[in-house]
Amino acid sequence: MAGFNQLYYSFSPTIADWERENSLFKESIKLILTPMISTLSILNYVDIDSEQEMFGYGLMIIMVNVGLYFVAPSVLIIKIKNKLVNRCDHA
Repeated sequence: MAGFNQLYYSFSPTIADWERENSLFKESIKLILTPMISTLSILNYVDIDSEQEMFGYGLMIIMVNVGLYFVAPSVLIIKIKNKLVNRCDHA
């Protein structure tokens, strides 16, 4: 935990200062974090009776977040790239 705290507090005050100084940056951070926090709220609606269930729900939430933050943007970028390439080929 000490290592995590050292890492976290090495950058978090700077990020907090940027958020206070720049409302666009603050709103961008909110937009980025809202899906992750929303997926974590799933745990409020399930009964977890064992470590195995917690592990399963945790993996599910991780996979949802990987999809939201990596897979979906990658698919979107590829589709946009393909449309641009197709337009250039037909021009």
